[in-house]
Amino acid sequence: MQSPDVLIVGAGIFGLSVAWSCRQAGLSVRVLEAGRVGRGASGGVVGALAPHAPTRWRPMKAFQFDALLGLSSRIEKLEAESGLSAGYARTGRLSPLPDEAARLRAETEAAAAPAVWGKAARFEVIDTVPAEAEGWIAPDAATHGLIRDTLTARVDPRAYLGTLATVLADTMEEETKVIEVSPTEPAVTTTRGTLSAGAIVLTAGAGTWLLAGAIVPDLAGGRAVKGQAAVLGAAADGLPVIWQRGLYIIPHGRGRVAVGSTSEKEFTYIRPDALLDDVVARARAVAPRLREAPVMERWAGVRPKPPGREPVVGEIAPGVWVASGGFKIGFGIAHAIGDAVAAGITGGTAPIPLPDTFAPSADK
Repeated sequence: MQSPDVLIVGAGIFGLSVAWSCRQAGLSVRVLEAGRVGRGASGGVVGALAPHAPTRWRPMKAFQFDALLGLSSRIEKLEAESGLSAGYARTGRLSPLPDEAARLRAETEAAAAPAVWGKAARFEVIDTVPAEAEGWIAPDAATHGLIRDTLTARVDPRAYLGTLATVLADTMEEETKVIEVSPTEPAVTTTRGTLSAGAIVLTAGAGTWLLAGAIVPDLAGGRAVKGQAAVLGAAADGLPVIWQRGLYIIPHGRGRVAVGSTSEKEFTYIRPDALLDDVVARARAVAPRLREAPVMERWAGVRPKPPGREPVVGEIAPGVWVASGGFKIGFGIAHAIGDAVAAGITGGTAPIPLPDTFAPSADK
């Protein structure tokens, strides 16, 4: 088989997004996946696409904000090309404020929003639960009002991956594990032999840190962080995303509401356990309409936590690239990461330039 222009290691949301962007740039692509598409964190159930708070604004937050603004047009293209739905909707978000300290922080954030968000979206503090969320937020969860933003969206993670996997089906090779990456040329050793390409892109989620760390030792400091989430059976048409202190409640249509998730630095098994029971209990306390809702699915997986605070994207050896560490914002930025990597490989200009702090050599 002829060597492709780009060989991508990992078929999660980053890997498939890079593959799509590279192919749009006219490059031939081959994708290797150790298991099945979306077997890691990308195969989860949450799919919240929420911007960072508008205070302490920095390049990474601006990058994510711009990526979220442009995501709908990318998904429209993928849905048209694949004939499938990605389960995307810009629902907005409600964040109940349980105490005075939370209210004061929210007011500070709302005051900062116009300067950095402009007119693209609203971030405001309101005093009462809007009509579309009546019965979904317990009175004692919002004793000091709510934050409402109009940018937050949701996507069905598996459906979004499905659109990409469908249009890239001819490029993928599953059950092919990469064992080692050459530090001197764009080549990898796999369970099926050695493969070379014009460029290698490592997008294997938490597994990226082991492969890339052999070339750039600092990247070996990346971690796998376990997350757990659940899907409950409840009709929630028209409901915004609800968020409170790390808990997301996401309406996905078809009588499904996702709740999650945990963030576990230390764990023994990658499977649901009692910590997920706590997440479900908390969701039912915040949202009364979930109190009798049956649990339809329990899920656990690991996210790629980068060595520092921000994703890692860039060239780490001649023709060898890394793109990982989306952690909790991966689905919102993956398309922009894909465009940036494709632009880097071809010598073009990315529509949304990567922050310098994403560089593998940046001070983490």
